[in-house]
Amino acid sequence: MLIGLSVRNAKRQSREYLLYFITLACSVSFIYAFNTLIFSDLIADLPDLEILPYMIIVASILIVLIMGWIIGYMTNYMLKRRSRELSIYMLSGISNRSISTLVLFENILIGTVAFVLGLPVGVFLSQLLDAIIANMFNTTYRLTFSFSLYAAGFSLIYFFFMLLYAVIKNRKWIRKASLYEMLNYDRQSEKAMLSKGKSSAVVFTLSILAACVGSMLLYTTPLGNGYDVLIGLVCLILFLAGFFQSISSFLSIWFADRITWKYRKEHLILFRWFTAKIHSMSTSMGILSILLMLSIFFMGIGTSAYRIISESQQGVFDIMILHKGEITDFSYYEGMLGQKFSLSASYAYGIYTDTNDDFLQTRNNVMEQSGYSNSITLAEYQSDTYMKQSDYQALRDMLGYEQIDMNSSLCYVHCLSPLKDAFETLIAGNKNLNCEGYAFAENGVFCEPFCQMDTYGNGYDYIIVVPDVAVNRMDVLYSLWAALTETPLSTQDLQTMTKICQDLEQLNRNVIYSASGDYTTALIDNDIDYLSGRWMNSEGVTQIYAISICLFYLALVFEIIGAAILVTQLLSDRAKEQKKNQVLSQLGMDSKVITKLNRLQITLAFILPLIPALIFSSSLVSICAEKMQRNAFHLPVFENGFWFIQSFGIAMIFFLLLYCIYYCTALFSFSGI
Repeated sequence: MLIGLSVRNAKRQSREYLLYFITLACSVSFIYAFNTLIFSDLIADLPDLEILPYMIIVASILIVLIMGWIIGYMTNYMLKRRSRELSIYMLSGISNRSISTLVLFENILIGTVAFVLGLPVGVFLSQLLDAIIANMFNTTYRLTFSFSLYAAGFSLIYFFFMLLYAVIKNRKWIRKASLYEMLNYDRQSEKAMLSKGKSSAVVFTLSILAACVGSMLLYTTPLGNGYDVLIGLVCLILFLAGFFQSISSFLSIWFADRITWKYRKEHLILFRWFTAKIHSMSTSMGILSILLMLSIFFMGIGTSAYRIISESQQGVFDIMILHKGEITDFSYYEGMLGQKFSLSASYAYGIYTDTNDDFLQTRNNVMEQSGYSNSITLAEYQSDTYMKQSDYQALRDMLGYEQIDMNSSLCYVHCLSPLKDAFETLIAGNKNLNCEGYAFAENGVFCEPFCQMDTYGNGYDYIIVVPDVAVNRMDVLYSLWAALTETPLSTQDLQTMTKICQDLEQLNRNVIYSASGDYTTALIDNDIDYLSGRWMNSEGVTQIYAISICLFYLALVFEIIGAAILVTQLLSDRAKEQKKNQVLSQLGMDSKVITKLNRLQITLAFILPLIPALIFSSSLVSICAEKMQRNAFHLPVFENGFWFIQSFGIAMIFFLLLYCIYYCTALFSFSGI
């Protein structure tokens, strides 16, 4: 009997359960999608990403606790909505234990349907995640839409504990509730902490002051050591809490004397609803805005970090071996490494130098003008560096770049993109500029990734490409052997290379030693060769990627929690809204106008907590992204702030897609009143 009644109730109140159902289905989809990364063959094949599955498990456990709370919050809302119905059951002689069992069956039924329907969406999201991760590591992605039983099993376990936590919490209350408590349960509402009056205006003013202080600390960072960031965040949280506790009273005071505005069209109805609603759910609005701010912040940081790491991966060669001071034969390394690793291409060449420093000075000027510190103190880079045209063309061909028709009597430049304009200006403004008597070509500056971001690559930030005969009168700075492999390498592979090849050591650019004068060097031993390449720092990069993925995971969950709280609060007054609409209809207001007012009320409720969250989260992401950029690069790699706008825009697209789902849910739920 109870099972049949549960099924009937679930069908009859499908509109009431829609928000609950969507929250459960979204939770299942995200949990399944991220759990597939634990068992993904793609993750298993990628270098140094073994930490990601463990981070996903830890994040999932945290999310189970958080989602268990929000599901309990929503089931509590459903109990309020149905308290009169449950009271009738009690009057009919049905025991509290049977009523709690009835509610349990209903939750199990809705949870089962949500789990079954959420899994297909999770499969699609898992493929999207695989595509993003494959793009991170420049590997081939194949669309498969495979279903992981292990991931589904993990998701079921997590989902079970979430529901169990929520149901047990409310089931205990139902068993102990009296008839009086059940009848009056739906009349309980959130109480505002502040009463209307001058105290609200004072709190509003103080919250604005806290926002100003927090913003100033975050932008100027005068204290250092992270204290200003911590205090700034606390000030912003205090602002959001105080703002929503006082905004309704402040608006009432602000518009009290604006008679013309209040009585124009339906402004008075909208204004009274707005201030009353914000006053009654001020605490929830503050919590919601903080959750939305954290969600946008996590998404923005994740996308910005991904963009910075992608831009910093200028090491286009899988393996590079450096020999200091002279041209050497690398055939020994090619033979030894070729037996252990599948090499698709390789090439040996030299990097040269002389006494000219025109391009070096220009490069230093760009750094100074952009506010970046001049980090060149290395003994190897006291003047410009050069490469043969034949070597340059061979490397371009090896990397699959478009071949350039070079004039054998002219010089060219390959550099990082921030230096291109300055170098072109230098060449155009100095017609006498030459290298060993060879002039520079117009429009001869190229900027493809060419292993120039780090020291001891193809120059440091730039290389001058000269006719082959021009290097005859130059000194050899070092010689290089560059190779591409069939599959990505890992840190363990690099360690294997140093074991099987004698006199080969990994190049540690972070450890430098004193050289002549005020210069330093990382090349201290002429009897060994140095191993580097694009995978040299892969462990640190993959850890950043793993953290970004987990932050994105948490951001989605925070958004679900915040949006679910908002819609739940809006739906809690549906009965009052129905009575208000009936009164307005009896007074002669057109039904279309009433519907328009309802939609406008919902839109305002969704926009209000989002505006401060968006303002502060964008500021936080901007500050953190700029700091990450300066820590990652010694040159302003991004020409302007468009890169941040692009990264933040991608984060906002994901955020708004999910936010709009809950917005549409609220509109649909209110469409019947």
